[in-house]
Amino acid sequence: MKSHTVPRKLLEQFAYFDPHTRSLRLWRYEKNRPPYPNASPRTATRIEGHFTHPDIAAKEEELETRLAREFEEPVNAFLFQIGEPAFNATEQRREQISRYLTLLFNRSEARRLATKHLHQVTVHAIDSFLKNEVQILTVAAKWSIDLLLSGKIQHSLVTPDVVVRVARSLLHNYDTERNRQASYAESIERAMATFDETLFSGTWRFLRASVNEPFIISDAPVVTWERLEQRGTFSYGLGFHRPNVEVFLPVSPLVCLHILPNVERTRVLQQPTTREVNIAQAAFAGRCCYSNIQSDEIDQIVQQNFGRAQLGVTAFTVWHRNYDNSIYEILMNNGQWVEPPRR
Repeated sequence: MKSHTVPRKLLEQFAYFDPHTRSLRLWRYEKNRPPYPNASPRTATRIEGHFTHPDIAAKEEELETRLAREFEEPVNAFLFQIGEPAFNATEQRREQISRYLTLLFNRSEARRLATKHLHQVTVHAIDSFLKNEVQILTVAAKWSIDLLLSGKIQHSLVTPDVVVRVARSLLHNYDTERNRQASYAESIERAMATFDETLFSGTWRFLRASVNEPFIISDAPVVTWERLEQRGTFSYGLGFHRPNVEVFLPVSPLVCLHILPNVERTRVLQQPTTREVNIAQAAFAGRCCYSNIQSDEIDQIVQQNFGRAQLGVTAFTVWHRNYDNSIYEILMNNGQWVEPPRR
């Protein structure tokens, strides 16, 4: 089954009408290739097996169906109106767009490939725990006390060897392609059940472009940055809850949604330009960028910036936190996640 990473209706916003095929088409921009004028919004970002789960055969179709029904269709009802003077961004619509945007970020191929990075962090955390004898002994003692107090055992105690076996069972076959794909499909379900209040309660703005210098859209269309103090420099790929983060989603060639999540802000806000947004789109792209026009300037932007913000490598990495004690904290707190400290 071929799954959509960017919804067809959103891609159609960036399409032009081709009189020869009598259908909507996109100009496709790729690294080291000339612009291609005949990409179809229906198939442009479809990927075979994108949402498959190796252990649940029906999961891909289930996810595709839920994404369309619960997240795409509510926004499709007013997608073409966003940015118009008469558009009313009601609380319900903002909530629907917040969910749409969150899932749009998580369903990209770039996010799926970044699962490997998250697994590397987990493997590092487990290895750190297995090398720490004091932590292993402490967990064994904690588990023994819990069992004694619960009345489930009266004499025998949990040994360090049992704790080590539990930790190693987490590590067993963890960093495999099969496990990564299963983890990614499960992460989409978790994202469906999550509502980002920080994003929703932020400041929402609409940026405008011109017909001759339009916004483009990439196959990873939700981009983030922090504008740095040095003129013209950005830190790409910050999480939605990081200080000074700005979130962008082009919704048509003429309009881009610009959200300032409800986080700490220590920098003076500057008005983003169309070119800056397009550079970010190219930087986050995994395969292609799309536009309604052929443009040498767009092609230059894509060629110079394509793939600079690779998720899990140069963007949206999580190594800014210290995971050395994460497994210890989880095992000591009955499996509950404890946010690791920043380095």
